Amino acid sequence: MELTANVVENCRSGGDFLRIIMGEIARKQQVNRWAFYTPDTVVRVETVKKEIPEALFVHIIRDGRDIALSLRKLGDFNPFPWSRRSRSMEETALYWEWMVQKGRRHGRKIPNDYLEIRYEDLVEDVRRTLKGLSEFLDHDLDYDRVQTAALGTISKPNSSFREEAADAGFNAVQRWKRRLSQDQVASLEWQVGKTLEALGYARTASVHGWKPTVRDKWLRAFYPLFLESKIWVKMNTPLGRFSSLAKLELTAGEFPQSDSSSTGS
Repeated sequence: MELTANVVENCRSGGDFLRIIMGEIARKQQVNRWAFYTPDTVVRVETVKKEIPEALFVHIIRDGRDIALSLRKLGDFNPFPWSRRSRSMEETALYWEWMVQKGRRHGRKIPNDYLEIRYEDLVEDVRRTLKGLSEFLDHDLDYDRVQTAALGTISKPNSSFREEAADAGFNAVQRWKRRLSQDQVASLEWQVGKTLEALGYARTASVHGWKPTVRDKWLRAFYPLFLESKIWVKMNTPLGRFSSLAKLELTAGEFPQSDSSSTGS
């Protein structure tokens, strides 16, 4: 009854509702902070900031080639009705690029409240990465304590590569180098290579001698326009609000045991 009364009395917006509900959950769990994660957030930063002015944004970015590979392995990323699974990697990479660029553009407008983290840094240097995140959030993120108190998918990851996860030498970083052919890599790098380089991910020499097809050029020209139209419909029409961008979400098993997000975007 107390929570219901609080919602009725103080809820004036979606931000108020989320703040009240999540704040109550945090209070009952005896924690000081709460976090909300969804891939949609990278295209809604301005709205969230308006609704929750004190919000901080952590944008976790992963190599787009690994994103394309993981979602192809899952087999459930199909944002376009005409797409076939065998052709989805380029589409996924373009979607990844669009989402990452959206998040970064929003982040530049609120530099004090926005932090980018590389997924690869979380995997390979988790303590240093968490230290930087702790300073940004003003919240202690002790890796050993997170490991000890792991709950839900953090304690039981659901990787798209379950057969590898049981291996002692399992490594989710640069899996694309082991799993993709040179032509597949060349195709992905032709589509999103400039964004990869801007993020610090090096292109490979496999692109030499590879030529894009008419379809490759069409995808590159058409998909960004299609995605802009799709997000406009999603955010400005009643029907669009029932749709979700969550297919871009990384599976829990693609994150180190200390953590989610990003983006991965």
